[in-house]
Amino acid sequence: RYTSLIVLSYLIYILSFIFTNQDVNFFSWSDFFLSFQVRFLSSIVFLVIVLHAFIGLWTVGTDYLTTRTLGFLNKSLAKRAGLLRKTYFLMFGLLGLVYLISILYIIWL
Repeated sequence: RYTSLIVLSYLIYILSFIFTNQDVNFFSWSDFFLSFQVRFLSSIVFLVIVLHAFIGLWTVGTDYLTTRTLGFLNKSLAKRAGLLRKTYFLMFGLLGLVYLISILYIIWL
């Protein structure tokens, strides 16, 4: 819940820039996003977004990728519930890491 409040605060900050400036053009927008404070805040917000997504996906994985839940679908799936859950976490953890590294590269390039 705190992560969503941080993202909301960031969006309010960006929207306040848009609504308080009379003439938002390419140069003012570029100057705004190339400033250190916006780059830093953007980096923090994207880190928080990845954390928020991982917490949500962890909740789904621990709730639905269990022996009991998968046992309703298939007995052989139930035997592999631990492996499926670990693969699920690894896949989304790596995907989140790639996403975060890509975004940080774009922001700080």
